[in-house]
Amino acid sequence: MQDNIEQKLGFDRIRQMVTERCTNALAVRMADDMHFTTAYESLRHELQLVEEMRQIVLMESQFPQQDFIDLSAHLAALRVAGTHLPLEALFDLKLSLRTIRECYLFLTSEEHQQYGALRDEAIGVELGYGGKSSQLNVINSLLGKLIDDHGDLYDNASPALAEIRRSKVRKAAEVDARIASALSRAKREGWATEDAEVTMRDGRPVIPLLTTHRRKMRGLIQDESATRQTAFVEPSEVVELGNDLRELDFDERHEVQRILLQFSDRLRPLLPQLDEAYRFLARVDFLRAKARVAVDLDACVPTLHAEPHIDWLDARHPILFLQKKGAVVPFSLSLGIQHTEQHTSRILIISGPNAGGKSVLLKAVGLIQYMLQCGMAVPLRATSECGLFDNIFIDIGDQQSIDNDLSTYTSHLQNMKSLLGAADGRTLFLLDELGGGTEPRSGCAIAEAVLEALYEKGSYGVVTTHFADLKLLGDRLPGVVNGAMLFDTDAMRPLYRLAVGHPGSSFAFEIAESIGFPKEILQKAGDKVGREQLNFEHQLQQLEIDKKEIARQKEELRVADDFLAEVTAKYQRLNESLQARRGEIIGAARHEAQQILEGANRTVERTISDIKSAKAEREATRKAREALAAATEHNSDEVRKLTIEKEHRDSKPHGGMPHQELPMPIKVGSIVRIDGQDTYGQVVEIKGRKAVVESNSLRMTIPLDRLQGTAKQKIPGEKRNTMVSRGIYDEMNDKRAHFNSTLDLRGQRAEEALDRLHHFIDDALLLSEKEVRILHGKGYGILMQVIQQELRAMREVRSFHAEKVELGGAGVTIVELR
Repeated sequence: MQDNIEQKLGFDRIRQMVTERCTNALAVRMADDMHFTTAYESLRHELQLVEEMRQIVLMESQFPQQDFIDLSAHLAALRVAGTHLPLEALFDLKLSLRTIRECYLFLTSEEHQQYGALRDEAIGVELGYGGKSSQLNVINSLLGKLIDDHGDLYDNASPALAEIRRSKVRKAAEVDARIASALSRAKREGWATEDAEVTMRDGRPVIPLLTTHRRKMRGLIQDESATRQTAFVEPSEVVELGNDLRELDFDERHEVQRILLQFSDRLRPLLPQLDEAYRFLARVDFLRAKARVAVDLDACVPTLHAEPHIDWLDARHPILFLQKKGAVVPFSLSLGIQHTEQHTSRILIISGPNAGGKSVLLKAVGLIQYMLQCGMAVPLRATSECGLFDNIFIDIGDQQSIDNDLSTYTSHLQNMKSLLGAADGRTLFLLDELGGGTEPRSGCAIAEAVLEALYEKGSYGVVTTHFADLKLLGDRLPGVVNGAMLFDTDAMRPLYRLAVGHPGSSFAFEIAESIGFPKEILQKAGDKVGREQLNFEHQLQQLEIDKKEIARQKEELRVADDFLAEVTAKYQRLNESLQARRGEIIGAARHEAQQILEGANRTVERTISDIKSAKAEREATRKAREALAAATEHNSDEVRKLTIEKEHRDSKPHGGMPHQELPMPIKVGSIVRIDGQDTYGQVVEIKGRKAVVESNSLRMTIPLDRLQGTAKQKIPGEKRNTMVSRGIYDEMNDKRAHFNSTLDLRGQRAEEALDRLHHFIDDALLLSEKEVRILHGKGYGILMQVIQQELRAMREVRSFHAEKVELGGAGVTIVELR
């Protein structure tokens, strides 16, 4: 680690912020000793302590706020036999032991079990509020009887002290009476003015007499006024009483000292426990200072990994955040994250205009990582993830040295030499304006070689540059990605926003033109640079604009495709249901037809039997034939009706869809129909067992077994399908326009709330929302428990957590969707 890295990054100012918030001298020393560490377990524990203390600072007003007094020096002096604590230290002991006890009881109470790490710290301290060290309880009791809340010993601290102080009160009353009598006499005799009052000189009561009469009262002249007009005389009858009072003061002082010695002797055997208790108190004060800094920075403790890893969301430069009072543009950064299917991004090359925020971002990366590995909360979104690096290397700014006779570029080269010698797969390097300070071609070549060497070593880093050749490294090295500090070309001002994935432009000519630089000079400069270079810069910006437009269109198509897939699934389920019912209906029709035929047979048999029984009489035969004809007509009507219904069902076997066509082979260019739907499309690509089908400007990937080849030469019903597609877009736009990412369930019953929750999550997933808020209130916590239990069971929910305290705390649940 570089010697001056804390000054380069600005961590010395962060350390000063922590120191200023410590009220305990030992805690101040802890802040001074705070250092960069790579020990994962101890750092994880420290960050957990800081996070719990941050929650206490934000939410627990009953936690002790004062009297974090360090008595370690006094306790160390007390180890020498015959010494005692000063009265002021005894008062501080009473106050600080009370604070220790309150911290201990708060952290070990059943009510505050959520602060588990701090609870372990408290339990690990032998404070002596019971058990083997119960003598400390005796000390607390003694202190309560010895010293009052003003820092003085009680009169009854000992019988001798009580008697001395009673004697002092009597003597003082006698002195007051004698001095008052002397003053009255002086006023009657005219020795003193009518407004004269008793005053004190050197702790003795005196009467102000006119200088011309000072010999008329017997006593001691203790002082005179600056004008020598007044003499301050202590009457002789009071002198003896004053001497008695002085002797009583001496007696009181000796008795107090004896009491302090006696109490210190009782305290001396408990010094080991007291040392441990006061280290705990200092530790709490130190953690409280770090937590207060975290609150000021709106910082939190992210997820920690043992390996090098950066996945930051909404990161902010800590010092700039305070200076701007929170009005800073956040940035997101990923290093050590899989960038493509085969490679992981490790090096970010940032380009962009001067004064666009590149160097500030570089320092922010180093400062945030350094703060984290010093055990401090960092200004990131809580869902961010951080890893550990063994060392951080930064090369930024003008490092010209007169003492060593080094130019700026030579200093940079020496830094690069040191970096290349020490870099490995756990190194984070931060290089500003790499390759600058010398002839551009040579500087760029050396810078490119340095980055290639660091890439081979597996190091992680962020680099800023203006060199176009370095911007092209991302095309050759899979682990290198480009980034740009965005610039508003209309207002000609930097936006201070980081965009990862493409290089940026320096906008040198545009900025020069915006400030009124002579056009003829810019024209000549353009000719010297060459139009190809200028076109390259403009093409970079145009490519970014095109990329954003393509991404927007791709997102629209994805949403439409998801919605269409949902509609397709619904139609498929409906078709399957209709097919199942079709079989049931045909079976019922066959059964009914069978019954009709059986009835017809029975009628024929009855007719024949009647004819035979009537012995073929003409009238009876005629009537039998008429009955048979009527039955036959009735049966014919029933069969005809069933036939018509069957034909109607067969003509619309899929809920109103036409007869299936004869299957045709499916190939690129074929017009196909999606199984179970009245939707046609053209095959534009075949991928294994799936085909890409285009229908009305929408592309869908559908399994081949769900497609039916047709002999059609063009897509039928195109106007109708267009209307359907337009309807889908209208419905999606309407959903998005009226969708509110916050669901208010306060005051609702559990069953009603869960039903609304499911519909809300379905709509959020359909609209590709990544994060939503559930407002359920606090109350008794029953509705919150029901909702969060349901969220745990939803596979679509990635995670959920409570909102920040200032935005609702436990009354609001933030849900992250997959």
